[in-house]
Amino acid sequence: MGRGPYEKSGLLADTSLPPLRTITTDWEIFFPEEEVEVDGEYVIQYPSDTLDITVNLWYMPYGVEDESARLWREYSETVKFEAKGW
Repeated sequence: MGRGPYEKSGLLADTSLPPLRTITTDWEIFFPEEEVEVDGEYVIQYPSDTLDITVNLWYMPYGVEDESARLWREYSETVKFEAKGW
């Protein structure tokens, strides 16, 4: 056939969610910061001590966002940032 073993023995990564099992994922969300000059030195300051986070989980049947994509869940939370020792 003219095809080598590299085309016949491919490995697939399983990226589906397992049934009846809870999956957790950690995401790093950075607070916005500003670099301000105070007394001749540059200091990093935060414009606010709260951050509004909204997470949208989409169902995309073919892996692309088209007319068949549906919003499955939406989660919103306000996170308070306490800078100690900064």
